[in-house]
Amino acid sequence: MNLNEHVDQYCERVSAAFWAEPVNAISNLSFIIAALAIWRMLAPDRATGRRIPVSVGFTTPLMVCIGLGSFAFHTIGTRWSQVLDVAPIGLFVLWYLGSFLLWFHGLPLKRCLLGVAAFIGFLAVFIALAGPHIPNKSGTYVPVLLLLVGITVALRMSGEAELRAYAGSFAWSTLVFAVSLTARTLDERVCGSFPVGTHFVWHLCDGLLVYLTSRTLVHRWRVRTAEAGAPGADPAGTSLSVGR
Repeated sequence: MNLNEHVDQYCERVSAAFWAEPVNAISNLSFIIAALAIWRMLAPDRATGRRIPVSVGFTTPLMVCIGLGSFAFHTIGTRWSQVLDVAPIGLFVLWYLGSFLLWFHGLPLKRCLLGVAAFIGFLAVFIALAGPHIPNKSGTYVPVLLLLVGITVALRMSGEAELRAYAGSFAWSTLVFAVSLTARTLDERVCGSFPVGTHFVWHLCDGLLVYLTSRTLVHRWRVRTAEAGAPGADPAGTSLSVGR
């Protein structure tokens, strides 16, 4: 594979020029804005010296990496820059899943990792079987939508009122991602009538998605640590919550 080969995957790109996808490139600001919003949300914790666990705080730099990686791909437009686009997204999903299992269900580190590994296995099988049949290579992201649906349903049906209270937040996140994935999937189909395409909607909605899910995680972390009675306390005693 030639890593310097140019990739023409979206409506907006009609050449190999750096600014061939200006709307797709600039719309990645949504991830930077989301990161800044969560950073500001955590400001009171930093101001009081409260320990912010890596499992919560690392979502912010991951958002920045998603924005910068996607910007690189939609400007440079090569195979190697495509890796910068995809890798941070995948890492964010896996990191968030592990953090969710930790702070929402108090699972120990090994079980969190097993949950993440199980999702990776499901992702691999889904891509192999259904991926080729879903337009615009969106098959990779359908398992993420199914994961959000599963989380929402599980929370809604939980026997704990405290967990059921979060079902609405994840329902909104699921709806946002459904719109996002639809826009990504339809991009190539609307080229004739809408040359800019709809991929930029994917960026805007995903920026909102990472903000919504991270905000919910921060809220849950604060609730759990308040219950534990210790600033930054880790409910499962795992290394996922070490750091500032």
